Amino acid sequence: MKISLKNRTAAYTYGSSSGYYPFRGEKSIWYESLLERDLLILLEFNDMVLDVEEQPVTIEYENKNGKTVTYTPDFLVTFKSLPQYDSQSIYPKSLLIEVKPHEILKKKFHELRPKFKIATRYAQENDYIFKIYDDNKIRGIELENILLLKRYKKMSFDQREESRILEYLQAVGHTQIDHLIEALYATKTLQAIAISQLYHLIVHKKIAIDIGQEINAWSTIWLNIDETYEEGILNEL
Repeated sequence: MKISLKNRTAAYTYGSSSGYYPFRGEKSIWYESLLERDLLILLEFNDMVLDVEEQPVTIEYENKNGKTVTYTPDFLVTFKSLPQYDSQSIYPKSLLIEVKPHEILKKKFHELRPKFKIATRYAQENDYIFKIYDDNKIRGIELENILLLKRYKKMSFDQREESRILEYLQAVGHTQIDHLIEALYATKTLQAIAISQLYHLIVHKKIAIDIGQEINAWSTIWLNIDETYEEGILNEL
């Protein structure tokens, strides 16, 4: 097994679904399908993700017929240290990721399996974990929520109202969206504006929410102070 680092060159084809994703405004990451782009959207929102590298390595190996072939996984994802272990600098293992539509995996898994096996071996040798992501894993409620919130990212709101909202959460801790709206705003018009401002604050990570659950009036929100929902509830007891 031979390894080449970043030796593939991304090539844009007119009319294709490939392109560059502006990851956190810090770098552009090449994707070759809309499914890959959607995974990047998920990874970008995940605060534990430190970096994403596209097509990080090309693995050269011999197939069962003795022919030299290559395989290039789609992404390498590295993570920040776990908050509860910061002092020991414990980091989750990096993920070596292949993105494939579910239908292709079903139809061609026997053909793809040798590539996945060699990627698993390479990952183990480098202390990574090899994962396959299909549309069933990528396109769920979490992606829907993030796409909803992203609509509000570039909006502008009254800074005084932002302060009121954050101060309220500072005082009450975890609360439902509808409870906050009813407590701070008297009219339907102001309440509608406030919901948009809440989504704006969530996408900018000033307010936290369980992104894996449907976002609605009964969703629980809290100040984003580096704690999970469960940790926050425990801290309030």
